[in-house]
Amino acid sequence: MRGLAEYAMSGRMQAAVMAILFGLIPGFFLGLSVVSGAVVALVTLRRGWQDGLPMLLWALLPAGLQWKLGDPSQAFVLVGVVIAALSLRRWQSWQVVILLMLAVGIGLQWSLPWQTSYLAKVKEAVEQLQRNGVQVQVLDNGKVVNATPEQVIEALLRYYGASQMLMMFGCMVLSRYWQALLYNPGGFRQEFHQLRLDWRLMVLMAALIAAGIYGISPLADWVFMLFMVPVVQGMAVVHYVVAHRNMGKAWLVLAYLLLLIAAPAFALLGLIDALANIRKRLDVTKENLKD
Repeated sequence: MRGLAEYAMSGRMQAAVMAILFGLIPGFFLGLSVVSGAVVALVTLRRGWQDGLPMLLWALLPAGLQWKLGDPSQAFVLVGVVIAALSLRRWQSWQVVILLMLAVGIGLQWSLPWQTSYLAKVKEAVEQLQRNGVQVQVLDNGKVVNATPEQVIEALLRYYGASQMLMMFGCMVLSRYWQALLYNPGGFRQEFHQLRLDWRLMVLMAALIAAGIYGISPLADWVFMLFMVPVVQGMAVVHYVVAHRNMGKAWLVLAYLLLLIAAPAFALLGLIDALANIRKRLDVTKENLKD
């Protein structure tokens, strides 16, 4: 990872080459083309919009190709990443960045009815899978039945904004990690361990999530995006506890595996930390034990 960061920052042409090559990987396959967005964000974080915007234009070349093929997601993510990087550079606040990414995710979710080529591509992919014998099962009146293509498409599209928000967050985390690795060793680790959002914002998120779960429109379509806000803080708490208790990286791997099946638990942890400041209490307890 350090080698990639050093190469990207060794010159504008090198960064452009990385942004283009990794951007050619379609649909953020296996997350590899997150590197393209991370390069753009790293240049923006370090050198500002003067270098960041030209790098965005280079990265948009392969993204434009993906758009022509029916998937505009990569271009949207890149633009969102530049906005987030400029904001983090200006205000040094992850809360601002997370709210910006949430706004972009909601905007993209709203834009789906106008993304006719993308909708057609999703429909074609789902129908092809079902023609190949792949079936998705759902509960209908207490019975397990095969989902229709329309049901599968509707379920997938509900994750659209959240998936773009997740990719933006991945780009920003990787770029900030690279920046710290090159110019401020250990800085990102400390920054993420101390990530804590305003408790009033977290209470608002909890209320909106509850309203969405109960089916209040349009919040019902935003639940997955809203969940990501407290989840980020919950994961910051987990990283902090694992590091300060010297528990080993295996616990972090376990935490991320659990995140895939128990995201609400991490969201609840984030909300509790916003209200009770778990990390501060752990520090106080540790100091008292020393005394």
